[in-house]
Amino acid sequence: MKDALPLHPRIAELIGAGEANGTAQSVFRLSTVNNLVTLINLFTEIRPKRTLEVGLGDGGSAIIFTASHRQAGSPPMAQHTAVDPFETTGWNDSALVALDNAGLRGYLVFRPGFSSIVLPSLMREGARFELIFIDGSHLFDDVFVDFYFSSRLLTDDGVVAFDDSTNAHVRKVLRFIRTNCGCLLPVDLSPYRADKGTGLRYRTAKALGRTQLTAFRKIGPWVREWNVGLKKF
Repeated sequence: MKDALPLHPRIAELIGAGEANGTAQSVFRLSTVNNLVTLINLFTEIRPKRTLEVGLGDGGSAIIFTASHRQAGSPPMAQHTAVDPFETTGWNDSALVALDNAGLRGYLVFRPGFSSIVLPSLMREGARFELIFIDGSHLFDDVFVDFYFSSRLLTDDGVVAFDDSTNAHVRKVLRFIRTNCGCLLPVDLSPYRADKGTGLRYRTAKALGRTQLTAFRKIGPWVREWNVGLKKF
């Protein structure tokens, strides 16, 4: 794995505080430190030209992606796309406020709609992404739709990561991927974490198949015969 890019000051600040401010004086908790560091290190290895996330929320991951694009020396050209129908109504624009405060808004394309509508639109536009982070609705059908379209928007050798993998709905989709999708291979995220995967709690969760973040690398085009048998998952 390549050495990680140095942390943008705003990233370090957010990781240290563990929270982000929205409009109307709202405060939201960010993702875990290990999740954020894992995304930074994945970005460092992949060096993606374009990134995508489903579920903008508090903006922690969006700041990771946009700041990483800047740290890689790229000018702000809307390299990161974020999809969320509730950013204004549910999150009080906390991510957009955080990105503005960090001077990173120019790296973002915000799509304020449901992923079931936005992701097919991105396909029609011919968009492709090297790194995708899925952390939107946690209902099985929604997660499956996010996976379905993301796997087609993902470039060969690109990585798609799922947050909250212990959730029963998300776990069901992950089991489908492992058993029925030969073009996606699991990625061992241990080396990408802040603790390098050495923590007892993480090692236990990994042994039980209950880690919070799960990722797959696309090794080739999505090809499935129309009548292929469905393996139980």
